Amino acid sequence: MGQAVNVDELIRELQSKLDELSRVVAELRAVVERYAGGPEAPPSWMIPRIFVWYEIYLEGGIVGKDRFYEIGRKYGYKTRGLGGFFTGSRPSLRYVGVKRDRVMLEEWAAKEVEKYREWIEKNIEHYRRQ
Repeated sequence: MGQAVNVDELIRELQSKLDELSRVVAELRAVVERYAGGPEAPPSWMIPRIFVWYEIYLEGGIVGKDRFYEIGRKYGYKTRGLGGFFTGSRPSLRYVGVKRDRVMLEEWAAKEVEKYREWIEKNIEHYRRQ
């Protein structure tokens, strides 16, 4: 007889593998485009976060927290994992508003979106969660 399967554990493991595969695919696409003469790809550390920045950028650079969480989920982030956007020596996002209930894209991250916009628009569908 076969071993009983814990569905939740299986889903978590498969999701982790899919996330890892997405990162590898992003790196492969960047290599292909670099040699095929396509639009310049962002550095691998920016993928998938540059897609989150892009969506916020398209909405004027500021979104509500709930919208931010929704955008993050589209690219595989869990709510807790989104905290990384606000930390480090150069955070890409910051909370704004009296209640700190909105998220604003920092100027340097907006410039990265502008720099890589052609690549982002060409590749965004490959990274969105269905």
